Amino acid sequence: MGRPEVGFTELSDAFSETRFEESDGAVVGFASFQAAAAHATAAAFAAGETRGHRLEPGATVLLAEDTGLPLLSKIIGLWDVGAIPLVAPIGASPASETLMDQTDWRWEGEGLVRLGEHDSARVRPEGADSLAIIHLTSGSTGAPKLAPRGVTSLLDEASRYRARYGFRPGDRALVAAPIGHSFGFGALLGLAASGAIIRVPSVFNARRLARALLAGCYAVIILTAPMARLLVAAARRSDAPAAPALRLAIAGAGPVSDALSANFAAMFGCPLGRNYGCSETGATFGDAAALPEGVIGRPFDGVRVLSPSGGETAELVLDLGHAVLANTERPLSIWRSGDNARRLPDGTIRLLGRRDARLKVNGQTIDADSLTKAVGTVPGVSDAVTLVLQAPSAADRDYLALVCEGDGIAPDQLTAAVAERGGPMPQAIATLKRFPRTAAGKPDRAALAAAVVSGKARRIACPSAEHRQPNARLPDDPVPAGIK
Repeated sequence: MGRPEVGFTELSDAFSETRFEESDGAVVGFASFQAAAAHATAAAFAAGETRGHRLEPGATVLLAEDTGLPLLSKIIGLWDVGAIPLVAPIGASPASETLMDQTDWRWEGEGLVRLGEHDSARVRPEGADSLAIIHLTSGSTGAPKLAPRGVTSLLDEASRYRARYGFRPGDRALVAAPIGHSFGFGALLGLAASGAIIRVPSVFNARRLARALLAGCYAVIILTAPMARLLVAAARRSDAPAAPALRLAIAGAGPVSDALSANFAAMFGCPLGRNYGCSETGATFGDAAALPEGVIGRPFDGVRVLSPSGGETAELVLDLGHAVLANTERPLSIWRSGDNARRLPDGTIRLLGRRDARLKVNGQTIDADSLTKAVGTVPGVSDAVTLVLQAPSAADRDYLALVCEGDGIAPDQLTAAVAERGGPMPQAIATLKRFPRTAAGKPDRAALAAAVVSGKARRIACPSAEHRQPNARLPDDPVPAGIK
């Protein structure tokens, strides 16, 4: 097998002082964990090598079946032999053409399957930073894309987490957010570099984890907003004595409402801190304290905000201080986030929606962000998504659908909020108690489209015809022929 590069050794060394809590409660040091990972990796490749299929340095290996510590073990084992993990969490499509084109091996169960000839130029963009891992973007703003990360990028992110959130050696930390995605993985690196005792559950069990938090088992938790909402609900139903020891809770991979932040603090005695970043860059903003809705905090040390300047609304553009390997032309340190933002007087940043939140429906531009914000004021609505779907009776015609998440939403209040907003109206409005979500906790747009089409989402009457787009009509039997 190949030999690890210097950068991979540095990544493994970042874990040297950490310990892991296994599912049975046993705590193992990193040296033992790494030795087991190396043994498992060697065994997995042994069969392939006997057939002349040798692992080449820099080869990509697809990991699509594991979560929690089993996934981390494979990542560490691959780093130790100089291979690059391509992490496609359960639920992603590992058979997609994009993934297969970038993959040399796929790790299935105990063994590996060779998929193609290794091409070092394919996985190594020119630049100073060596490729270390490839994640997938969440797909919340389109089809999931490959998000390659370099060694320097990961090491910088780990040090920035430590500096911003004050991780301490010996902290007992629960990484509930999936490490198959950039947010959970970056936070894990920061905790590991701090010498924390880390639990990485393979499955999120809200009731079990809420009881552990109430019992004071953990000082730090890394989670998403939907996870926080489920933990609050589980804690309210629990009759266990409450003596939480949380001093730090970091919520990332999506927006956090003021109500959720207040409910989490009331239940667990700890503010719900903030975290913001992109899969391609890792975390770039955050704060340990609760912040007003939409505010993502201050940039991490070493991250410079190039845009917006004070008072203006503009795209959030950052200089990260190291190469971003996902830049299409060549690796640059400049990253355009695609989010509109405003810089506040205290130096924090408020997000104002995606720059691409404007949708095209039959040639007409729709401000989807203003529509979802309007219904966000309706009691019971916890989230909202707009979709552009194809009309069933006319392949060249689209229609706009609005889907709202929540329980006890009054249809008349919802339609009134839509109508009062003014401008073009949706031709379909539907509600679901709980949105289907990606592993990162973001709304699964494809699954939402299917719910609207199948009738799983509850359809309600739309605003009156005079508020609708010209020449638009409500489809009688829509099909999800396209999501835009």
